[in-house]
Amino acid sequence: MSARKWTGALVCAAALAWGWLAATPAGFTQSAVASDETDFQGMPPGKGREETFYACVVCHSMRLVTQQGLSRDRWDEAIDWMVEEQDMPELEPADRALIVDYLAEFYGPDRKADTQSTQ
Repeated sequence: MSARKWTGALVCAAALAWGWLAATPAGFTQSAVASDETDFQGMPPGKGREETFYACVVCHSMRLVTQQGLSRDRWDEAIDWMVEEQDMPELEPADRALIVDYLAEFYGPDRKADTQSTQ
């Protein structure tokens, strides 16, 4: 086999291998699941997790959020303070309600998130 044909065969084999790897659904691997949890810095799954994460990490780590343990009303007041004093962009009303609900459920005074992370 000539060098030119050999190179062509290698390129073709590499392209086929790449296509097979790219078609493998990464969502079913253990590392992808662990990566998803790492991406949300340990936040428990729930309605509003993604919105909460992206609204908060723009300015600070989730550790600052998760250690608070505030009631729903206090979380709402904290968002008012961040908007007024820290130049946080105003949230859309639906997003704000979703975020406050998530924070109150998982990072309220009873810290539901703490019990879920130890299970």
